[in-house]
Amino acid sequence: MQNVGQWVLLRRFMSTIPAVKKELRGWANLAGHLPDPLRSQALSSIERKAFHCVGGSVYAHYPGVDIETMIRLIVAFQTISDYLDNLCDRLDVDNPDAFRLLHTSIVHALTPGAAHHDYYRLYPYSEDTYLGHLVQTCQDLLSQIPHYGRCQPFALRLAKNYCELQVRKHVTQGEALLREWAETIDSDLAWNEWAAACGSTLGIFLLFALGYSPSDQEDEQILEVYFPWIQGLHILLDYLIDLAEDRESGDLNFVTFYPTEETRERSLCQFARMSKDLTSGLPIPAFHRTVVDGLIALYGSDPKVRAQNQQSIIQRMASDRRNLLWLNLCKGLRRLGVL
Repeated sequence: MQNVGQWVLLRRFMSTIPAVKKELRGWANLAGHLPDPLRSQALSSIERKAFHCVGGSVYAHYPGVDIETMIRLIVAFQTISDYLDNLCDRLDVDNPDAFRLLHTSIVHALTPGAAHHDYYRLYPYSEDTYLGHLVQTCQDLLSQIPHYGRCQPFALRLAKNYCELQVRKHVTQGEALLREWAETIDSDLAWNEWAAACGSTLGIFLLFALGYSPSDQEDEQILEVYFPWIQGLHILLDYLIDLAEDRESGDLNFVTFYPTEETRERSLCQFARMSKDLTSGLPIPAFHRTVVDGLIALYGSDPKVRAQNQQSIIQRMASDRRNLLWLNLCKGLRRLGVL
């Protein structure tokens, strides 16, 4: 029954990818009217990171949610995240106060009714149509989710960790600031693993979906599995396949801080194993296991894996027949241009 559930979810997910891409085209049209360099960064974030929205849209298929609302919400929220990442990373700006103010837009996006600020006040470039519209869209859509108020404190907790990560990561002393931050956290994870877990938006998307249910019995339990395990798996995979690019550009990459390749492989396999094992104790385990299998398959099928000779670690993370099947499926979808 669990396997049947996974394939049904896959068919539904595939059927809504065009709707995700349509939403992204709408935001790209609006971004096209921005002044440069904001226009180029907004368009680049949509073009190069569209798969973040495509992958995240699986939560539009969580049982009981309104699919159209969730797709629009996930795309708008992830577009804010990807746009701000570019503003902090791709332009010649190194001002933590400016980055922190920019990221208050994420907190406001999760807070229906919150007044907008001038998010660009400390940043050298500004516009008044794009970021504010994204924030307002998230607020409007969240107000339509009947029990979001119950989930909002959890969403804000994850978002504040995400924003703190982004601020510290993108400044000159980023590594030292991240190490310092991690030392204040009671966690058995290494500092780079803690930071990686903070960098995913998957838990926030799940909380959007949980807001359609009147029950709060599963919220804390699910969140403990997503943070740090599933979110950490997500971002460590993302950094793994970007190793060569980040080395060439000099960008900070959390996977490089493992002392040896053996340590790195052992840690990534642990995140994969824990994520898989813990989903069995969650409500609707087939859904969450599909997310984990999908993460390994999506990143593991990227052409950068073969280019960097990373196939063996991906195979170990996939580990079982079902996950290997997903991996081969994603490779086929990439060849067809679907992913």
